[in-house]
Amino acid sequence: MKSIELKELRSETLGELEVIQKTAEAENDRDLTEEENTTVDALLAKADDYSTKIERAEKLEKTLRESAKISGVAVEPKADKDLEKFTFQGAMRAALTGSVSGIYKEMDQEARSKARYTGQVYKGVGIPSSVLTRAWATASTNSETTMSFTEQLESNLVLTSAGANFYGGIENMKFPIFSAVTSSWIAETGGSAVASAGDLTALTLTPKKLISVVDMSQESIVQNPSLESALQGNIALSIAATLETALLSEANVTSAPTSIMAAAAAASTGAVFSATTANLLENTYIGNKGTYEGARMAWLMDADAYAAVKTAVAVSAVSALYDFRDKTINGMYAFVSANVASDATASKDNVLFGDFSKVHVSQFGGLDFLFDPYTNADTGEPRMVVTGLFDGGAVQNATAFASLIE
Repeated sequence: MKSIELKELRSETLGELEVIQKTAEAENDRDLTEEENTTVDALLAKADDYSTKIERAEKLEKTLRESAKISGVAVEPKADKDLEKFTFQGAMRAALTGSVSGIYKEMDQEARSKARYTGQVYKGVGIPSSVLTRAWATASTNSETTMSFTEQLESNLVLTSAGANFYGGIENMKFPIFSAVTSSWIAETGGSAVASAGDLTALTLTPKKLISVVDMSQESIVQNPSLESALQGNIALSIAATLETALLSEANVTSAPTSIMAAAAAASTGAVFSATTANLLENTYIGNKGTYEGARMAWLMDADAYAAVKTAVAVSAVSALYDFRDKTINGMYAFVSANVASDATASKDNVLFGDFSKVHVSQFGGLDFLFDPYTNADTGEPRMVVTGLFDGGAVQNATAFASLIE
């Protein structure tokens, strides 16, 4: 089974978990019954099993693509050879001319038929998720792209390098959040239980509209097929930067995903990143009862913080704080990104520390290519407006991260 199909099954399982929780909340916020707890345990195990299978399927799919790239053989032979001819440039030409036929009409219809799951409204030429998540590793002269558009988008997110999860072409996503279970000692006789069974809630990612504007000459759209790889790559890069900037901003951006940085526990403000503030971030995280597992922990910082940490020394003043060989701080990987909120003041750095496996980023449904006939009408450079639906967030944000912000 393909990874995208497994992701859909996991989403359905997580939806069942939410139904159980919502039912209990609607009934005076009662505790889950024994039967419901048994069902929840089974569904959580099922979701974990899907996650394992998804990881395995994605690795297999990646290996097959890389193998095909070396041999020059298509990754997946298809009965419908027309689908191999589908390109972003072709979709742009269809939107520009208003002539949507062949494979472009077929894919547009598929995108519209699936829109009921995400609420997406197509005004131009629709590109369904089946196209966005598909990769062809061929020796085609029409395109040099060997990664799917979804993979290109994911590869441009620094968050995924730090450990975040990315899901492409999906419907609404729900991730179970099980609050900490408390335990206590009790006398053999006459005692009373004070332990808590915890509470099941959910992080729900919902579609939020993001647009990208592409200005190209009409000649390039119609006559230059070699631009396909650059076109896909630049759209993916722009979307990734906009999405990640919202997730790593100091304050929530209107109509955008909730900022992970803004919701994190603030360890300090207005400080330079140093050995002292690094330890402060770690201590804040631990104090919030974050699960401290070095293999899953990471640092994500702006350029100013990176410049500061490269010359910083450890608290002992014996060795450098930043390990240039392993690219780690205190044994945990460090990443730098222009998408992290930054400040022009040299004495203020922005850093996010925590468990990035708690972060989930999603792209919903397909993309809509709409031709704008008015903007740039006098220059002969048609404007194409590309619309997609995205969201992101962190499970247990307040305990999963600590921040140093300006």
